[in-house]
Amino acid sequence: MFKSAILKLTLWYVLMVMVLSLIFSVVLYRFSTYELSEGLTDQYHQIVINDHDSNDSSRISQAELDTGSNHLKMDLVYFNIVVLVGVLITGYVLARRTLRPIEAAHKSQIRFTADASHELKTPLTAMKADTEATLMRGPSDVGLLRRTLEDNLKDIEKLEKLTGHLLDLSRHDSRATAKAEVLDLEIITKEVVASFSSRTRDKQIKVNVKTQPALVKAEPQGLNQLIAIVLDNAIKYSNPKGQINLSLVNKRQRAIMTIEDDGIGIPPDDLPHIFERFYRSKNVSTAKDRPTGYGLGLPLAKDIVELNGGLIDVHSKEGQGTTVSITLPIS
Repeated sequence: MFKSAILKLTLWYVLMVMVLSLIFSVVLYRFSTYELSEGLTDQYHQIVINDHDSNDSSRISQAELDTGSNHLKMDLVYFNIVVLVGVLITGYVLARRTLRPIEAAHKSQIRFTADASHELKTPLTAMKADTEATLMRGPSDVGLLRRTLEDNLKDIEKLEKLTGHLLDLSRHDSRATAKAEVLDLEIITKEVVASFSSRTRDKQIKVNVKTQPALVKAEPQGLNQLIAIVLDNAIKYSNPKGQINLSLVNKRQRAIMTIEDDGIGIPPDDLPHIFERFYRSKNVSTAKDRPTGYGLGLPLAKDIVELNGGLIDVHSKEGQGTTVSITLPIS
């Protein structure tokens, strides 16, 4: 599809440039032959003043005019050939460069749709299989009915979480966000950490918080979600009885938040892909005792950071932990 689009766009470039080049050539040819004719006529009228030489001067003038016109015509033909070849090459390069972002976005959309369909299909298939098996056993087995409903409820919660992430990604992709406000990042950070207190107690993970006051202009919901995503990953992939260090400092009109854990880390081959949607690290997807997400958290976090004019950076070593740095401009 994109190959034919590149060829069509190239042909349009060629057509537009060649029309302009031919118009320019015709105008230049007419103007030059007219000026040449007028110039030769004036020259011979000044040199030849005898009546008996007037016919010869006219013939010489006309011959030289024809020769000059032919030379000019051939030069313009060569010029248009060079223009045609040049615009073919340049037009093809420009067409490829113009359509490259569109092609990348199209491929990303197709991959995103396929991955989302797969992730949605998995819990639905499980719910369908459990429900069919329960119906075949009949309503007498109350214990089975209860387990089926509990499993279906878990799958529904997964679907709810997935659709929530998809809606958030769509919202940030379309920039359909609420109006930005001046917010105290220190207060929001402490509120988010407090909301995770039960989870850290369950895993006996210690969270050290060191913050400074920092006012940033951002969307409240997005900022809360950003901190929650990074902190959730740190807790999820930390070792039992591990430690998470969260710091917030002001530096050169930037608020810099760092969340560091001592968990399983990220393999070097996976680091370049962590912001790709639905991408999950190998050491997470293969570990049976680790909770896995959908690979949408970090892509969403990156969208939120960039929407608010900031940067997010991740450094990690497998088996040693991960450090996520979030930089936001001070309001």
